[in-house]
Amino acid sequence: MNTRHAIIPTKSIGVNALRLSSRGDYATRVVMELAAAEGPRALSVHELAQRTGISQKYLEQIMMRLRVADLVRSHRGVNGGYELAVAAGDISVGEVVRLMDGPLAPSPCASQSAHVPCPVYRCPTEQSCVLRGLWLDVRDAISDVLDGTTFDELVRRQRAARTEVSRYSI
Repeated sequence: MNTRHAIIPTKSIGVNALRLSSRGDYATRVVMELAAAEGPRALSVHELAQRTGISQKYLEQIMMRLRVADLVRSHRGVNGGYELAVAAGDISVGEVVRLMDGPLAPSPCASQSAHVPCPVYRCPTEQSCVLRGLWLDVRDAISDVLDGTTFDELVRRQRAARTEVSRYSI
């Protein structure tokens, strides 16, 4: 009989870093909504909350971070709200995820922007550490996908998927 041990996630080796936070997920959804908005109009926090299912209070925090990073701009008044400050084709998913969640690396020793060497008891030298090589490969694969995907591309995919679904009939 084959018995398996449960995998217990631990922050000490960065396993939880492989997971997208709700903040990263929600920010990605909001930027996609703004990218998909028809015409030159701003979307209010209320409208964005309805479209995404995110609470207005949490959405305001996300919008503030996106605004400080100059990815969105806000407008006051009756027709106020948020719009992209940068073309959707110039914003990568990786940029938004890093803004919300920090480095993409699954382990601090594989991070480009927040590199922290492993303790000597775990890894005598980074150059000879096979696991660090694995974590670098994982980081690079994640980065390639997220940095290579723009919000313009996601909107095109979303519209194509909706068109495909609307063509289906019984």
